[in-house]
Amino acid sequence: MKQGRQKQKSNAHERSIAAIFTKAFYEDGDGEFRRTPMSGGWDKRAAPGDLIPLKFMASQSAQSETGMNAVLDAAFPFSIECKNWKDVKHFFTGLYSAESDIFNWMQQSISDAAPSGKTPVVVFKLYRSENVVLIQARDFNKLREYFGLFPGAVYGATKGGLEGMAVIFIMLKDFIEWIDWGFYKLQGKARYIRSIVKSDDAPDKAEG
Repeated sequence: MKQGRQKQKSNAHERSIAAIFTKAFYEDGDGEFRRTPMSGGWDKRAAPGDLIPLKFMASQSAQSETGMNAVLDAAFPFSIECKNWKDVKHFFTGLYSAESDIFNWMQQSISDAAPSGKTPVVVFKLYRSENVVLIQARDFNKLREYFGLFPGAVYGATKGGLEGMAVIFIMLKDFIEWIDWGFYKLQGKARYIRSIVKSDDAPDKAEG
């Protein structure tokens, strides 16, 4: 019974995070995030993590892949793992305790994201508190090159010394505000346009 209630809480947490990313990335209403289907036939290489970005289509041709009038949106750059950390009652003592699972969570996200090339992040909720983003320090620094100084508090932790893993904790609400989501959507459109140009040029090259 307890496991059933915990599963319901985890599912609710994933849906709430999906709604947050939908509002940020699809502010024009042209798509949405949903929980990743549990079907064994789902290709995790194309859509790793617990949430999938779906772009709405005008035609019905995409229904065979997703079961809805939408296709996977390759423009979204992150692989999102969701965790509901029910036992943490204090931010610092929980995150930095010897029993913390944060590095296992980060490693799971890294492994899941690797085949897709997306940036792994973990979003977890502290005990009756804020949602927190967990990201590798090197990925966080790359994002700072694009989007500048982070607008909120930044916390860090390491495991294994200089050769180990360094991670950053930031509030999800600050992360959402910080990222210029339109930047990635424009990048996605540019890749699509380049693919059309290349396909149009191919016959000319063959004839020559």
